[in-house]
Amino acid sequence: MSRPVSDTVPMNPPSDASSHAPPGLCLRAAREAAGMSLDEAARRLKLRAPMLDAIEREDVAALGAPVFARGYAISYARLLHVPEQIVDRLFPREAVVEAVPLQTAARGSHGRHLLDRYARRFVYVALTAAIVVPVVLLATRDHLPDPETLLTPLDAPLADVVSNDPSRIALPLQREDVGPPAPVEQPIMASLTPFYSTPRAAAPDAAATGGVAAAPVGLVLELTGTSWVEVIGHDGTRLAHELLRDGSQRTFAVDRVARVLLGNAEAVKVRVDGREVDTTPYRRANVARFELSSDGSLASGGE
Repeated sequence: MSRPVSDTVPMNPPSDASSHAPPGLCLRAAREAAGMSLDEAARRLKLRAPMLDAIEREDVAALGAPVFARGYAISYARLLHVPEQIVDRLFPREAVVEAVPLQTAARGSHGRHLLDRYARRFVYVALTAAIVVPVVLLATRDHLPDPETLLTPLDAPLADVVSNDPSRIALPLQREDVGPPAPVEQPIMASLTPFYSTPRAAAPDAAATGGVAAAPVGLVLELTGTSWVEVIGHDGTRLAHELLRDGSQRTFAVDRVARVLLGNAEAVKVRVDGREVDTTPYRRANVARFELSSDGSLASGGE
């Protein structure tokens, strides 16, 4: 039966012979001399028993890093009142303090490092957007009104609209005595040329009397072929200076026209206040030149 051992274990100082013994053997001898089992020492130090056994066997590889193994061995030596110089022989201070040089396991280019770094960020942002955007759309879609309910057909009766939409309050419809419908006024057609309204209104009367429309007033040039037309006013301005095609018609006020030149006189019919005028006396080589007086008479226009 083992005798009780206090936290402070008395131990005789080691002899000169034991000072040269292996450190692990010295620690084991001190533990056995104190009557302490390996499990009891491990319990006091709050360590595992295999670790203390590895210290006594001087199995440095099983203890892990030297800095931690030296700390465990010093705590074990202090428990057994063994000088720390024995631990120094097992774990020299120089070996513990000396830093292990760091070595790069693999070498990579700077571009590869940047690519890996930003690629991970891009994937993170893309995955976040792929998850957040649909959730936001689904969350906000329920609060928006249905577009089909906002569209009400124009030809739907009021009662059907109220009954189909439960959100609207159905009010009683009051019938009112409605008199005869008011006469529908015909819309007035707006025209960009209001001066044509009088002849159009007088057209039925003309058709009823004789069916002959009033002839246009002024100098009228009707073309049955292509001809050059030049009309000059009293102030010298050119009222017309162009080549007219077959079927064209031009009308000028008599008091504004001074001289007229027709390049192909045979293809032009000249009317003055509805009266056709013969331009044969004023032609030369099928070119007619004449002057027009204020009373509508023609005179030779000269060369």
